[in-house]
Amino acid sequence: MTRDDKKSARKFALRALGRRMHTAWEISEALSRRGFGGGIVREVVEDLVRQGYINDHHFAQVWVTSRSIHQMHGRLRLLRDLRQKGVPDEIAEPVLREALTEETEVSIAIKAAEKKRRTLKATGAKGRDALYRHLRSKGFTTQVIKLAMADFIFEEDPF
Repeated sequence: MTRDDKKSARKFALRALGRRMHTAWEISEALSRRGFGGGIVREVVEDLVRQGYINDHHFAQVWVTSRSIHQMHGRLRLLRDLRQKGVPDEIAEPVLREALTEETEVSIAIKAAEKKRRTLKATGAKGRDALYRHLRSKGFTTQVIKLAMADFIFEEDPF
């Protein structure tokens, strides 16, 4: 390991972090793909974590807040996404518990259902099923979906 390798790896990681927040795992993967050795990758990531440039807990909080509000994603989708980004469950699950109470998640699911309902062509049971599938794809649990759709009325087809 040369000093230049570590310096180049750090420079690359800081450029990536300058564009957006990343998890420790994402930075490690990016450095590895660039051809930096495991020792350098570990050392650079540990330094950046210690210095506060990488913080998986803060990343998870921002991710959950942003995706639940703007993308209207539910708990299951958010947990899956955080896992894919390398956030450990011991960080992701408490963040989700804190940020998404059932009441909050139902409220988000209602907004997502109302938005989808405006463009939904199907009526009756087909409309209800389509809306259920849409909310399920957004990562809401069956319980949350039932609560969110409780007040929706689906008129039967006139045929």
